[in-house]
Amino acid sequence: MKMYFLNIFGTCMASLVILAILQNAELQKGLNLLIVSLTAADLVNCLIAQPMYVYYLSNDDNSSSYIIAFEIIAFIGLHAVFSNLMTITYHRMKALSRPFYHLLLVSRKNLLVFITLTWVVSIIVGVVFRTYPGKVAGAYVHAVMILCLIFTYIRILWVTRKRRRGKIAQQAGTANYHQQAATMEQENAAAITSAILVGTTLMCFLPDVVLDLMGEGEVNRLMWTYTLLFASSALNPCIVIWRNQQFRRTLLQMLRLAN
Repeated sequence: MKMYFLNIFGTCMASLVILAILQNAELQKGLNLLIVSLTAADLVNCLIAQPMYVYYLSNDDNSSSYIIAFEIIAFIGLHAVFSNLMTITYHRMKALSRPFYHLLLVSRKNLLVFITLTWVVSIIVGVVFRTYPGKVAGAYVHAVMILCLIFTYIRILWVTRKRRRGKIAQQAGTANYHQQAATMEQENAAAITSAILVGTTLMCFLPDVVLDLMGEGEVNRLMWTYTLLFASSALNPCIVIWRNQQFRRTLLQMLRLAN
């Protein structure tokens, strides 16, 4: 029953985030486009992969073909979540390098190219890591990816805090001070939001990666860690809504129109 609740809750929250972005043209740019891609991956997990996992747990006579199909879909969806977080991290690093010009330099077309490449890589990796050689290499690849994300976000948050203090102090009293301060606040808020998304996902993914490195990942994954992995897809949309005032405002308007 709890897993069905997680499945329905995650599907509803992910759908609300996507609908909010589609309803509000102001949200259809920058980091929000990457969030749409991440939420689409969350929706794949909540709407398709997790119900297949619940069915697997509730039936003792699952065929090998069903397990293979489920794992391929789950691997693609989960790797899409992780790959999108890697893309968001890259987006944050670019914003960190030129905080006052990044929003103008990054075009919607470039972001869509990044999103397309992210999904192509996720599909390829999801299929390859389902094979035996892929499973052996996957544990080490996932461990390296997690370490890279952790160290990258430690650097992002440290540099953002340092640059925020320094730049605002330098620009105080200038004509464009308020504009640059607002831009810095916006970038800082985006960095914190993406860091929270990465942090909660890592907490859900870390036990599976540790067990995989110990050679016990596959067995435990089918027994219980898939539940934890899919939980990240239910949490991500909640974090997006919690951290973004525009999302909350758009959702409230949608609810009022529905009534």
